[in-house]
Amino acid sequence: MTEFLELISDLADLLRFADVSGLLIPVAGVGGGIEAREHVELLPLIKYTLLFLGGVGVVFGISLALTAKKFSVRIDPRVEKVMDVLAHAH
Repeated sequence: MTEFLELISDLADLLRFADVSGLLIPVAGVGGGIEAREHVELLPLIKYTLLFLGGVGVVFGISLALTAKKFSVRIDPRVEKVMDVLAHAH
């Protein structure tokens, strides 16, 4: 986990060094009602984005697991016995 945090920290340092904040934040005109920021903290932005995507993944994963459990079909053992006797004779 610490390696992952170090990787995120290094990535944030690289992005801060490249100064891409001018590309990420739109410039608003006069009277637009939108305030442009001069600086964006990328590390919290990346952290909260990863937390959000992880949460969405967990929710969808649990819902898919429960749905698969609810709609599972039991296989009749007699069908397998018949398939073994037929030996794939089409």
